[in-house]
Amino acid sequence: MVKFSVAGQREQAQAFLFDKDGTLISFSHWPQVMRWRARRLAQQLRLSPQQEGALLRLMGVDPATGEPLPGGLLLLPRVEVEAQVSGQLASWGIAEAAEIVARIFREVDEEFPFQEYLRPTPGAGELLLGIKRAGGKVGVVTHDAVGPARTHLAALGWGELVDVVVGADSCRSRKPHPEGVIQACRALGVSPQDAVMVGDTAADLQAGRAAGCRLNLGVLTGAEGKEELAPAADLVIGDLREVRVH
Repeated sequence: MVKFSVAGQREQAQAFLFDKDGTLISFSHWPQVMRWRARRLAQQLRLSPQQEGALLRLMGVDPATGEPLPGGLLLLPRVEVEAQVSGQLASWGIAEAAEIVARIFREVDEEFPFQEYLRPTPGAGELLLGIKRAGGKVGVVTHDAVGPARTHLAALGWGELVDVVVGADSCRSRKPHPEGVIQACRALGVSPQDAVMVGDTAADLQAGRAAGCRLNLGVLTGAEGKEELAPAADLVIGDLREVRVH
């Protein structure tokens, strides 16, 4: 058991399950990823500058400044991003849009210099290292695909600190359904009752609660605020520095 404290409470657990984006990794790299995706689609499909700009705006990036736009796709699960981008391309008369988008996104996953843009949330790396040193197990349950998620973790030097990754392409149901959490626990060889779920959205915490995790911990480093997280969380903290392994 890993002994730790959070918000003045002493706890213990065999495993920690984390969401990825907004929980372990900040969203700061996504505008650049979206620019690469839009540019690659524009080049291969010979889109006009106006169409490329429309794709960027749909993806949640201002074409002029490169800054995030409210209401875009930056924070949505990968499958939803692919579906909406495919829908936009199909509306322009492009055939086999879904297959093209999936292929381009995979190419960008392989070629984008993630190591230059990825930033951990405060305390993330230290917490992962502390859990492993204490003999604990670590899983990531994400709406991203497994391959890209492992690429992101490896780019931050965390490849050996995460024992299992469950992604959108390795389980049928997305959070808040508990399938991914249960699958991760099974792969780690632990009961959900001996695991902590950590996430930045209510869906993360609802998944952990539905699976029966012993503690569902919300963090304010991502997509949602305390008002959204509190109803589904056992505790809400500012960032992962507030979790201290003993």
